[in-house]
Amino acid sequence: GLDRVLPVTLKNYKAMLKRFPVLALLHHRPGQGDRAAQRHHEMEELVLELAAQVLEDKGVGFGLVDSEKDAAVAKKLGKGDTPTAPHPPGT
Repeated sequence: GLDRVLPVTLKNYKAMLKRFPVLALLHHRPGQGDRAAQRHHEMEELVLELAAQVLEDKGVGFGLVDSEKDAAVAKKLGKGDTPTAPHPPGT
């Protein structure tokens, strides 16, 4: 199906801010090999996907920021190892 929760990178960050009036981001660490942590991450993605389906018509977008792979985006957002709150466009 259609993937509504998108990975956020330096290349697509500004485009996503323009595309969605409201952009909610989840800042996460990649799976660390622990089965329970991996399962937790999969559940988070499923919940975000459901929320994205429900709120798609309202102009709300959802993205994932990988703290290692996309550290530059996380730094730009001023986030360390904590989850992000919804991020207003243009900030």
